[in-house]
Amino acid sequence: MSASTRAPAPPRRRPSGSSGAGSEARGRTKARDDQGGKGGKGGKGRKGGRDDITVDPAHRRRVVLWALGILTVLAALAVGAAVSPLLAVDAVQVTGVTPERVAEVRRASGIAVGDSIVTFLPGRVAGRVRALPWVGDVTVVRSLPHTVRIEVVARIPVGWTKAGSGVLVVDATSRVLWTADAPPPGVPELGGVADVARPGGVITPASLAAAAGALGTELRSRTAALDLEDGALTAQIIGGPQIRYGSPSSVGAKARVAAAVMGSLRGAPVTYIDVSVPAAPVSG
Repeated sequence: MSASTRAPAPPRRRPSGSSGAGSEARGRTKARDDQGGKGGKGGKGRKGGRDDITVDPAHRRRVVLWALGILTVLAALAVGAAVSPLLAVDAVQVTGVTPERVAEVRRASGIAVGDSIVTFLPGRVAGRVRALPWVGDVTVVRSLPHTVRIEVVARIPVGWTKAGSGVLVVDATSRVLWTADAPPPGVPELGGVADVARPGGVITPASLAAAAGALGTELRSRTAALDLEDGALTAQIIGGPQIRYGSPSSVGAKARVAAAVMGSLRGAPVTYIDVSVPAAPVSG
C-alpha cells in the first residue's frame, strides 16, 4: 500500500440510546402540536378552547384595593346623606284625626323635627301609632326631602258606658277607645254592660256594642240609650218611643224597619215600636 493511499475511516457509532431518546422527544413534540391543533383556531387549549391566562398577583391586589376604596366612599356618602341637614324632617303631617288628637299621634310616632328622614322605618312608626286604642289603621309615608305624612283611620265610637265618675267610649267591636269625663254626643248609653275594661280592652257582652254599631249613624244619633236585659234588646229614642228589637240579632234589618215605621207615623204619639219580627212590626 502506498503512502498516498489512506485507509477508509471507520463508521461513526452513535451513543447508546440516542436514537430512542430523540424519537421519544420528537413524539412528545408532535403530541403537543397535535393537541394544540385540536383546540381550535388560534391555538385554543383544553379549557374552553383558550390558553390559560396567568393573572399578575400585584394587578389583582390593585383591583381589590380599588374596589374597597369605592365601597368605602359610597358608604361614607350614604352616612353623610343620612345625617345631613338637607335630609332632616321639618314637618310631621297628621291626617284623619281631630285637631286635639294630632299631638298625640306625633308623640306616639316617635318622629321629631330634625330627625333624619332616611333612617326611620315607616312600618315601625305605623306600629307605634296603631297601638293607640282609638286608632284603627295607619299609613306612614316618607315624602322627601323633609316631610313625613301619617294617615290615620280612627275607630268609630258607637256608645258609652259609665265607669266610676267618668265614662268609657267604645266601638262596634266592644273595644274601649278612651275614657272621658262626660258622654260624647251622638252615641247612646249602653245599659247591661257586665264587664268594663281600660282603653284597649273590651267590654262584655260584645253583642251590645255590635248592636249599637248596626243601628246606623242616623238612628244611633237619635237613640238615648240601648239596653240588653235577659237577652232582649231595647232602645229609647230621644223624645220618641221605645224600640223593641227582641234578640240582638239582625239588628241592622230591624233598625231599618223601625226607622221606616217612625217615618210613617208623622209625629203621631206612640210609646213603643216592636220590630222583633221585622216582617210584622207593631206599634202602640
